[in-house]
Amino acid sequence: MYGTIGHFHPKPGHQPAIDSLLAEWEAMIRPHLPGRVRSFNGRCEKHPGEIVAVVMLENEKAYRDMADSPAQRHWYDRLVEHLTEEPEWEDIDWGEPLGAGASLGK
Repeated sequence: MYGTIGHFHPKPGHQPAIDSLLAEWEAMIRPHLPGRVRSFNGRCEKHPGEIVAVVMLENEKAYRDMADSPAQRHWYDRLVEHLTEEPEWEDIDWGEPLGAGASLGK
């Protein structure tokens, strides 16, 4: 799997608009992505006010196609209007997810 971790810094009072855009992405863009897709977002404990979003797609090609799509660009441009600065992105090659019965422990 391949994807990204994004760090967002909302403008004061813009959190409801960002929440709406994140829900819109889940409803309007994610269903059209091929293969396995995982997405999560949450609030950073270490940096109050920061949103962290994680998106993982089937492979790098699927991720790059999504990132370059007009629908994604339109959504992203609307998101950035509600942020104090451009998000910080970390593209990640996640490898293969753990299979059934696999564990992270000993």
